[in-house]
Amino acid sequence: MNAKNIILAAFMTVLLGGCFVKSIHPFYRENETVFNGDLLGNWTGRDSTTWKIEQATRSKGLFKPTQAVNVYRITYTEKKGASVFSVHLFKLNNHLYLDFYPEEVEGGTDMMTTHLVPMHTVARVEVSPGRLVIRWFNEEWLIGLFKQNKIRIAHEKIPLEGTSPSDANFQVVLTASTDELQKFMLKYADDPKALSNDYTYELNKTTLK
Repeated sequence: MNAKNIILAAFMTVLLGGCFVKSIHPFYRENETVFNGDLLGNWTGRDSTTWKIEQATRSKGLFKPTQAVNVYRITYTEKKGASVFSVHLFKLNNHLYLDFYPEEVEGGTDMMTTHLVPMHTVARVEVSPGRLVIRWFNEEWLIGLFKQNKIRIAHEKIPLEGTSPSDANFQVVLTASTDELQKFMLKYADDPKALSNDYTYELNKTTLK
């Protein structure tokens, strides 16, 4: 298998180490996606990360022009390199969310890339002129709910490196359907602990090309 054709997970070491709520299935349904042109452009975070947000295109066939689709292509760049995501914007009740799915990441050997599995993560987004606030759902909060037996949603527990499956420290990958994921999100939409303060990105629009 050619590594160039394998979808890689950006921030892979971060995702596999925790922090974000991860899912095998998407958090959105296709008919729920929306498009907001205010997201397009170049953005810079306080941590000097840059975010290039474009409208994705899809080929209509051989020798035919590409067609813009209701999907974003986000190139995230930091000191360690650049990662590209296919991102869908969708709305549940009064909140807007972004579903991130990895498209490609720079570097990596064939052996490494064949071991990586892409996953969806979800963040709430607030859009205002010249400013975006992106806040990911908090995995530590989610794990706390599981440990307290407060929720029942299909998932797998993955022991942290150097621990055994019986240890209390683990990360979680949700395996529930999109319907179940959305019920969960709606239930905890107003829980102040659900969104991560550590992984909140406040972005300002720039004139970078």
